[in-house]
Amino acid sequence: MDYEEKLRNRKLKLKSEYLRAELEETQWVFHQNLIEFQNEFGSYVDNFDNKKNVTRVDSEIEFDIPKEKVNKVFKKIATKTHPDKLINKNDDSDRLVELYKEAQQSVDKKDWSRVTQIAEELEIDISDVEENDSVFLEKSNKSMEVKIDEIKHTFAWLWSHSDEKSKPQLKKQILNVMGVKEKENGNK
Repeated sequence: MDYEEKLRNRKLKLKSEYLRAELEETQWVFHQNLIEFQNEFGSYVDNFDNKKNVTRVDSEIEFDIPKEKVNKVFKKIATKTHPDKLINKNDDSDRLVELYKEAQQSVDKKDWSRVTQIAEELEIDISDVEENDSVFLEKSNKSMEVKIDEIKHTFAWLWSHSDEKSKPQLKKQILNVMGVKEKENGNK
């Protein structure tokens, strides 16, 4: 890998870290927005399958990375972090067990960016698994961007992030999508 590819790869890894934090924050904010949304639209929600939308937003990201590649990296991580290998080691075993569990979850999700980040943190060389993993990182980043965008286009997010002046019109649009006709006095 030449210098330019290494720089590009490093930027992709940093972007993955940023997007992971952005997704975590977006999900947290969404749940705060949901409270405000339910306060405003609670009486209408019975007529609309809002729970299905919340479940969709809360669902895990589906990464499209070959499982065998992720497994190879995990096996290298497991040689350093598996709880059975840490029985008589007191130094950093709690942190290593946590990394093991996190890596295991990353394998289940086929999350290349996180499993390789854990490998890097443990100073494990994975170049024999995938010399240039930029394609995998780009796919992972795209998946996180799509998930963030999906959350930011929910009714709860749009409602909470709109200004007071535009809320009456937005409320009419949301109720229309819900199939609810609001009377002039604001009642169903």
